[in-house]
Amino acid sequence: MLSVKGTFQNGIAQPTVPVEGRNGQQVVITFLEEDNISQSSFTEDQAWDALKQLIKNCAVETWLTDLAHQHDHYLHGKPKKT
Repeated sequence: MLSVKGTFQNGIAQPTVPVEGRNGQQVVITFLEEDNISQSSFTEDQAWDALKQLIKNCAVETWLTDLAHQHDHYLHGKPKKT
């Protein structure tokens, strides 16, 4: 999936950057609220901190100590790796 910013005027969506090799391809156009269009005031460090906090907030305790190593077993029922 490719996402590009652009503008919509007179029934025509116009990307703000050139997009090559996409003629005839179907698209989904999402209209942004004006507040969402402006650049974020986050610094890079703040953005990383926000991502780390999001990951922490979404963490789920599984009590599986080998989940990363044995993900095929738990997801697809394959035999455990040795």
